[in-house]
Amino acid sequence: MSASEPDHTPMSRVRPGDFARILLAASGSPPRARARDQQADLAGEALRQRFLNRLIVLDPDPEELETALLAVIIEFGEPAGPTRGVCTAIHQEWEMARIQPDYWTFLVGQAIQPEQTTSGSRFNRGSEPGAEV
Repeated sequence: MSASEPDHTPMSRVRPGDFARILLAASGSPPRARARDQQADLAGEALRQRFLNRLIVLDPDPEELETALLAVIIEFGEPAGPTRGVCTAIHQEWEMARIQPDYWTFLVGQAIQPEQTTSGSRFNRGSEPGAEV
């Protein structure tokens, strides 16, 4: 596509704050029950939600997303490792949605889909509606 042609991909009109809203809405349900301790999963999800909420408030221009992500890492302070991990994942999702319009469509679909509950174990899915036995 030449520089003079407008970009009509879905992500060409999306700001990072809007993207963060979609990611928050798409990840609304807690992790499924597992036999192991899930405190780390819950802490990671809480950090991700906090990070996305901060990105919504900042709502940088798309060209300034990386700078804004780094600013949030610094703002959140130590320990910076988990925050950098969340930042990297969000940046990768942004790039994936930018490159693959189908991924953006998938995220929007997840965001507007009513929350579904699963019956715990993946081995117990025969009891779910539509599951093959």
